[in-house]
Amino acid sequence: LRTLVISEPTGAKLKATAQAALTKFQHWTDKHQLKVSTEKSTTILISRLVSGPRVKWDNQIIKRSTSLKYLGVIIDNKLNWADHLINMKTKLTHLHQKITRIAGTNRGLNKDLRRRLYKTVTERMILHGAAAWAYPLSARQSRLLNSIQRKFLLNITGAYSTTPTAALQVIEGILQLHIKAEQEAVYVRTARLRKTSNYNNINFNLNNYEEGTTSTKFHPAIFQLEDRISLKKQFLPVPGLNIFMDGSKIEDKTGSAFCVMEEDTTKY
Repeated sequence: LRTLVISEPTGAKLKATAQAALTKFQHWTDKHQLKVSTEKSTTILISRLVSGPRVKWDNQIIKRSTSLKYLGVIIDNKLNWADHLINMKTKLTHLHQKITRIAGTNRGLNKDLRRRLYKTVTERMILHGAAAWAYPLSARQSRLLNSIQRKFLLNITGAYSTTPTAALQVIEGILQLHIKAEQEAVYVRTARLRKTSNYNNINFNLNNYEEGTTSTKFHPAIFQLEDRISLKKQFLPVPGLNIFMDGSKIEDKTGSAFCVMEEDTTKY
């Protein structure tokens, strides 16, 4: 799977740059004796241009589409993510039908298991890629997410179909899906993408949160013994108080320790 993202101010420049990129990529595929299927290749134009440029691969025009699927997320040419949410609703409707057929509305699997299935399967499927499509959410998207969540809440509670969605959410203590999606989006943007985010007039500055450590960049077999223990600081302390903790356990006894530092001064 190869994806080329090209941005230019005019249609003519966009066509020239896109064709040049495809030509360069074609030289690489020819060199490595790889074949690209033109029938399975698509282009998508995210622009106000009525008719965008046509690009070719091996003298064949690559078909244009209004949307494409990339890493499980459907990207549409208007970037309103309507196609993605509609597709997700269809997929989860089928999932709900299967769960209902197996577990029934109020018998079969017990309530705790149905709730666990929702939290670990359904909710995670819906929130996939939320950092892209759920920041921010429109009113239409919020209503669509609530309609998706409602079916599963009815299955968990076994309540009447006329029960309001808000009542089901309060009874089960399950967060509204559009709020959960925005929460997920803000977390990913701030903690992983390292971007400043805003939710409900609350600003989340990336400088206020520690950055995760990077994974090992070499094979463990070549890791020298003397390099396995390091006394160097692994985290850059943030301004103000920094708390470091450690602990150990022997049989049924547990010990813990902590150290509070401000700048380079040990407070506790």
